[in-house]
Amino acid sequence: MIDPDDSDDLNRWVGIMNKAHGYGGVFNHETPADKVTVELSTCREWCESIATEFGLSVGEPEHNPNDPPDCFVTVDGQRLDVELIQLVEAEHKQRATNDETPHAGQLFLDMQWSKERLISRLNDVLKKKGDKYERKGKRIDVLLIHTAETWLNSTQAGEWLADVVMERHPNIASVFLLFEYEPGQGMQRWPVFWLYGDLSGARLPPNSDNSPFDI
Repeated sequence: MIDPDDSDDLNRWVGIMNKAHGYGGVFNHETPADKVTVELSTCREWCESIATEFGLSVGEPEHNPNDPPDCFVTVDGQRLDVELIQLVEAEHKQRATNDETPHAGQLFLDMQWSKERLISRLNDVLKKKGDKYERKGKRIDVLLIHTAETWLNSTQAGEWLADVVMERHPNIASVFLLFEYEPGQGMQRWPVFWLYGDLSGARLPPNSDNSPFDI
């Protein structure tokens, strides 16, 4: 964890988060220990969000040193495995690292999102991760897709996702999309969307009739 009373530690993390003009900075890390800190922090935010949004009883996340999965979380009495994956455009982040700014010019234009682009990227993430688990003979309870794309916000994403039925992957029982904290949205938690699945039956066969956003 970041120690707010340790100025050296705090300054180090500020520097880490400000890399690439702050593009996806909340997920930046330098060392394996940093990566654990970021994963646990992100998972903890997800836990707080789904507890608030969906009225679930959620425990403290536990890091798994032998991932996958990245973490274990107890939800309504069930210990579930949670795998995290970033939704970040690697090419754009590299350009920001090379000193293009995400706030003007060609990189700004290239970073704009549309409904079609978001749905395509989500389906691509689901297929790639699901196929990877399938090859390894694994099935994940929760895939947590977390994003900090500068020009993708939860309000717009919610409108785009409202009438979309995500294609399920048999090796991923449930999927969430988590945004970082957005000032001015009138909420203290990170916005979250339940794309498909049912946590209370995460270990049941994946061909249930739950519709997207079912609780």
